[in-house]
Amino acid sequence: MRIIKEKLNFSIVFHFHQPVDNFDHVIEYAYKNSYLPLIKTLTEHPKIKCGLHYTGSLLEWLLEKHPEYIDLIKELAKKGQIELLSGGFYEPIFAVIPDEDKLAQINMLKDFIKSNFGLETYGFWLAERVWEPHLPKILELAKLKYILIDDFHLRANGLTEEETFYPYITEEQGSKVTVVPINEKLRYLTPWKKVEESIEYLSKYPDNKGDRLITLIDDAEKMGVWPAGDRTTYDICFGQGYDGTPWLPKFFTKLEELDWLNIITINEYLKKFMPKGLVYMPTASYDKMSYWVLPTPARKRLENLVDKAKKGEIPYSNDILKFAKGGFWRGFFIKYHESNAMHKKMYYVRDKIKLVEGLFGLNREGKMIEAMKNAWREIYKSQCNDPYWHGQFGGVYFAFMRQSIYHHLIRAEKIIENIMRSYKSVITPSIRELDIDFCGRNEIIMETNKLNIYINCFHGGSIFEIDDKISCNNILNVFQRRKEAYHNENNNLPYDRWRKYAFMDHFTTDTIDFENLINDKYIECGNFVDNEYESSIEIQDDMIIAKLWRTGLIHKDDNAYDIEILKSIKLKENDSNFSVYYEIKNLSNEELAINYLTEFPFYLSGDIIKSKIFIDDNEYALYENNKFDTNQIKIKAFDKNIGLEIKFSEKNIILKYDIYTFNTTDGSKDMLYQGTSVVLIKPLEIGPNQSVKFHIIIKIEQL
Repeated sequence: MRIIKEKLNFSIVFHFHQPVDNFDHVIEYAYKNSYLPLIKTLTEHPKIKCGLHYTGSLLEWLLEKHPEYIDLIKELAKKGQIELLSGGFYEPIFAVIPDEDKLAQINMLKDFIKSNFGLETYGFWLAERVWEPHLPKILELAKLKYILIDDFHLRANGLTEEETFYPYITEEQGSKVTVVPINEKLRYLTPWKKVEESIEYLSKYPDNKGDRLITLIDDAEKMGVWPAGDRTTYDICFGQGYDGTPWLPKFFTKLEELDWLNIITINEYLKKFMPKGLVYMPTASYDKMSYWVLPTPARKRLENLVDKAKKGEIPYSNDILKFAKGGFWRGFFIKYHESNAMHKKMYYVRDKIKLVEGLFGLNREGKMIEAMKNAWREIYKSQCNDPYWHGQFGGVYFAFMRQSIYHHLIRAEKIIENIMRSYKSVITPSIRELDIDFCGRNEIIMETNKLNIYINCFHGGSIFEIDDKISCNNILNVFQRRKEAYHNENNNLPYDRWRKYAFMDHFTTDTIDFENLINDKYIECGNFVDNEYESSIEIQDDMIIAKLWRTGLIHKDDNAYDIEILKSIKLKENDSNFSVYYEIKNLSNEELAINYLTEFPFYLSGDIIKSKIFIDDNEYALYENNKFDTNQIKIKAFDKNIGLEIKFSEKNIILKYDIYTFNTTDGSKDMLYQGTSVVLIKPLEIGPNQSVKFHIIIKIEQL
């Protein structure tokens, strides 16, 4: 290596994060294999300075489970070896939560760090680096000096690689923040290549001005728990490395030996050097995120284009890699309606909190009772980003993560309802028409003190959410099976034609068996499923009722039959059950013989091994596909102490099957349980101008 007299500033930041409510054993594994060895290695290299960012919920976990680790961080802080960065306490995507919550989450983490470490914070960690141009206003209000942004954003704006070796100023309506670029090249070298390659890259860029700054920003979990072929990064970083030497200690040692490298925290750099100038950036995240968010056909086309450009197989490959840009993060709300449902429910429950604040003066700036603080804390927890998206780490496919969001939202809702009752205000039973999912059309929201039921009139008059307020679970937390860009066309995976909502109305001439049901391959003869129903709502004493109806067609043997379906969904205050009453009318002049079916999908627990089905006096495993001729089914999830009883007004053929998705996240291929579906199959023979009636009762039990 050549002798270099010039200087280069170098900053390292490690980001530590676990999703809210992640399993203890998962966090403990990350602690033992990444968090602890990383910090211990840092203590053994006193010349290495770096920034550390911990999300608030992880810091709380560390404080409770490993206070000795907190002491290690305090010691590093006393030596001036680290700076701690702020961010959102529960790691939300900042662009998609209200400004008031942005500021509250930042201040929560700043206050926590000040209280437990005695440190001021100046830098801001942006979750998943989802940048939108309005953010500087909040950061200035929070008195934060700088934000970390991928250099990809700047290069896509026309800057050269060398021009990204400096911080810049950006502003929104006069509010300023310093942008510190994250070096993409180093992020892909670390720790996937030999230490010498990272050092060689750095050695190219010192100059005699000495004001350049290259930043290495990495997930702490990457230093220990990520898969790496037939081993994990623990073996790379703290075991055999690539040459029998642990990668991370070797990297730190090599850095300490370089007299041309000034290892510095970002805050120290900004005290010494001025930003390079002004920059403006469009909405963006890191490159892969902009691919993942695209609809599957578009994502496949873009990833194919980028892959060819990386191989130099097409003209202008370098320009394509520099300027090709996919979608932006909010597209996940469109791509996955399950994500949108959680996000918009957050706004709905949050509006309830604001209403109570306004009615009783219990706002955050003035009088604040402890219960109100707890309600806001639940809202903030529900904003944790992981369950809202899908990519290498996004967890919208993980049912337990989605259930965590619903759990905190329902808890917040219960707190608010209890506050209102304490002020002698009646809040349930309630039924209203409201555009809760922001689709431009009203849904029906039914609420009692024990249950919430959300009805979508524009997707088959179906139920898309059932909240059990006792256990704080949404038992319709079931995921639609979709075609993803990484799916192999030859695998014949099952996909759903329609959303996995409850009580959609299907008609078919096919004989329904497990194969065509699980694979959603039967012929649909009606135009009721996923179509618009008319509706009305009413209250009768302590009973709330939603009525839905649609006149449509059934096509069979080249004939069309006029059919009317009437559904009444009834929910009573203080009951843990609701009823769905059906009347199917044949408005045609000929007899209709057809198979009717409707599904009730549910999710009680991810541990289906510990869940059972009971038919009469017989017990069956939940994970087995079953066919019954019965008028009653009971399901019990013993690990969650919650049960479900489904009663039919008469004996019917019932098929029960489990719903799985097939996913690739961190390179592994996972079969993920998304829920179980109970399917009513009812052969109908309806004479001209005749009708059939039946009903279903759903009861939720605490075991």
